[in-house]
Amino acid sequence: MPLHCVEDRRSPTEIEEDDDSCPSIWQQCPDSILLHIFSFLEAKHLTASSQTCKDWNRVTNDESLWKSLLCVKWGVKNQKLPPSKESWRAEYKRLDFHTPIHLSETLTDHDDEVLHVSFSHDGKLFCTTSKDATIKVWNVGDPTMIKHSKNFRDLLSWDFTQFSCFNQIDTLLLVSSVKTTDFMDRRGYVAIISLPHDFRIIRVVSMDPSQLFGSWLDNSTFLGGCLEISLDRFTTTVQIESFDVPDGAIEIKGEESENLPEVEEGTGRNLFTFCSETASLIKFLTVAHIPVNGDKGPQLYCDKCASQERDSNPRKIPKRDQTLFTSDIETHSVQSPCDLDENETDKNENASCSYSSTSAIKENNSLYRNHISLCNECQNGNVSRNLIFVTGEFAVALHQLGFKNVSPAVLDLPMSPSDESVQEGESHMVVNFSNNDITLRPIRISDKPDNLLDLFGHVTGLTLSNDHRYLFLNCRPWIGKVDRTDPWATPDLSPSIEIRVIDLCTLQDTGRRYQGHKGYSPSTMCCFVFLDVSPDYVGSGSEDAKGYLWDKHYSVNLATFEHSFGVVNAVGFNPANQEYLVTVSDDCTIKIWRSKALMKDFGRV
Repeated sequence: MPLHCVEDRRSPTEIEEDDDSCPSIWQQCPDSILLHIFSFLEAKHLTASSQTCKDWNRVTNDESLWKSLLCVKWGVKNQKLPPSKESWRAEYKRLDFHTPIHLSETLTDHDDEVLHVSFSHDGKLFCTTSKDATIKVWNVGDPTMIKHSKNFRDLLSWDFTQFSCFNQIDTLLLVSSVKTTDFMDRRGYVAIISLPHDFRIIRVVSMDPSQLFGSWLDNSTFLGGCLEISLDRFTTTVQIESFDVPDGAIEIKGEESENLPEVEEGTGRNLFTFCSETASLIKFLTVAHIPVNGDKGPQLYCDKCASQERDSNPRKIPKRDQTLFTSDIETHSVQSPCDLDENETDKNENASCSYSSTSAIKENNSLYRNHISLCNECQNGNVSRNLIFVTGEFAVALHQLGFKNVSPAVLDLPMSPSDESVQEGESHMVVNFSNNDITLRPIRISDKPDNLLDLFGHVTGLTLSNDHRYLFLNCRPWIGKVDRTDPWATPDLSPSIEIRVIDLCTLQDTGRRYQGHKGYSPSTMCCFVFLDVSPDYVGSGSEDAKGYLWDKHYSVNLATFEHSFGVVNAVGFNPANQEYLVTVSDDCTIKIWRSKALMKDFGRV
């Protein structure tokens, strides 16, 4: 290339014809030749070349160059530019500069395995739970500092804390646990902590099965469960119950150890009664919020939020498919990856970003591209909610997703235990699994799920997308022959976990897969492996002492996060900044991962 062109940052056309550097060669060089030459350069050299002159700047910004670089570096194949993304060059920069893959901190304050991590919705705090029976609430910053720590073994004799989640407005923290050492008391518990009141415990309720983990129905109502085993009917019953948190200020005086609330049992409102004759339980209780709009039927947003969405993306928002609200049970068989040929997989992956309904409405998924903040009405008011849980036909094979709609009318009932589901005049002998207490209780009428989806594998974790449109779940597929006629069978499981994506508008598997992480525990005692999603990324724990990160749009693995041993039990993205990621592990550590951009801001790059 001409020396003058490099040193003086001049275009070859500005160099005189009699110059010894022969600019006419570059003047007459077709763009296709320059593109071919530039295709051999790395990204940093391509960026440097773009600063040489106007002609080279124009050619080096060609989309084909940056798409090729992205595809080669991260293994992306046959992919169109995702919706809302401005260019392949910007995508390359996002993956290279704004992906949380750099270890910035390792926290060692827990004394035992760290089981779960959850963020406040404003992204300023995160909470970790552990087998040391503590919760630790951390201030997000540099460095990361403990804001509050609480030992539930000392306060409530819990054996360990296993799960936590903040309510939507970040004023309350739900923490759940299980007791295992006391043979006469093996129940789980849920404790509610008030952040504005110096992290005081304001309510404690028993919960069975403990693997429900607990969930927020809205900002002041949380969910738990009550498990009963019938000795004469050979059935198990789980009542999903809701509990209110007192409104307004909570007056707390004195030391916390002197003012702990009494453990409550049987004080919740019954929302859903699950019954099984195979001793199969329900786990991973999750709430999906579905805003409605009066007589117009179920919709994704109220008029105000829909208007906000249209302003950011002027496309018509279709009504939600009525499938979720059917009163009759429907079972959908979900295809496994081996059932899809290459064309069908591509078709399903493209469909994962589109609406699909019984009326064959096909539109681009604007909610997938633009994440808006729901108004208070949509969060807590005129909202229909679906309870999502995992169960199965087999005793321990959690292979089905269940859905149960809870209408606003049910939520308006007085907060008191409901007897409407009790069969009049009939009772049975029941053992309370939590404390082995045997009593004579009325027989409850079981509720049918609105829908069941068979996944043909064991679910080990699940999470919702930010807009509650998609359900992401970790699944270990069955391998070998499965005897579905034996309700006590325990199918063998693949050592490979895969993340599947369920479209909650259609209750169909989108066909998209995120793969690479491992599950080695036996099928009779599967580990919980929690995952999380952000607008652009998917992350998960794994049983090979690593965390995994994928690009959400291209389904390619971007990084693995090394821990020293055991299971990486959970990952969590900061909801306010997806360039900040936390992994927690059996090695008792919490690791903070940041993007190159954040590391540069902190002066670490």
